[in-house]
Amino acid sequence: MKSVAVAVFLGLFIGLAVIHMVRTDAATSLQEKPNKKSSDEYPGPIVDYELDFQIAALANPKERELRDARGRRYNKRAPDPLGELPPNWVGYATGTDWVLGVPALPLAQSDAVIVGDVAASEAHISNDRTGVYSEFSIRVDEVLKNHLDSSLKVGEVTVGEREGGVVRFQGGRLFEYTVYHQGMPRPDRTYLFFLSGNKQGGDYVIVTAYELRRGQVVPLDDSPAFASYKGYDEQEFLTKVRTAIARGPQPPRERKEEK
Repeated sequence: MKSVAVAVFLGLFIGLAVIHMVRTDAATSLQEKPNKKSSDEYPGPIVDYELDFQIAALANPKERELRDARGRRYNKRAPDPLGELPPNWVGYATGTDWVLGVPALPLAQSDAVIVGDVAASEAHISNDRTGVYSEFSIRVDEVLKNHLDSSLKVGEVTVGEREGGVVRFQGGRLFEYTVYHQGMPRPDRTYLFFLSGNKQGGDYVIVTAYELRRGQVVPLDDSPAFASYKGYDEQEFLTKVRTAIARGPQPPRERKEEK
């Protein structure tokens, strides 16, 4: 009888574990949100679930085309449209292993590197309503590495895009959509951005970024590689990045023949 009870308990435990790890094949799971957050934790801008598509429909044809191209990138994220997920879900998290292939200074992965202030931000729902992405209007203060088309200019504004944001449903319920190990830039703060061009969307995807705060460096994302620059002197850091860009990609070292 005792062995039967143990077997039943183990069965229930395994069943609950499987339920918690929703869609592990797609590296996604239900995000359990703590009640308390650190002062630096920022889930991103808020989008109204019902109003987002209505507002997009009123835009001019060019803007609608861009919105469609950008929203398409984030289709097929959650298992169902966000509005159809269980009402007790407080959020959704995805992308558990993206950080493994990104070095501390991802120059090879970036089409452009700039210093800029976040002037504004807004979130949007993907075309199939299973994902969320945010757009950040970045006022360019310095161009360390320009895109091949030399489109980035000091004083102008460009758009940086990142998956995630906060959804507001009818009744005011907030639903945080996040990417593991990724942060969201805050408005009115200055960052060094590593950007990858998004040709279809006519903007850039944020590879990673470092906040330049009171003379020191604060990584936007969570990784041991990025943490190596936490607290680094701002000017020393920028000099290091400029030098790395000026050097360009380094050829592999020739192997010496063994005698």
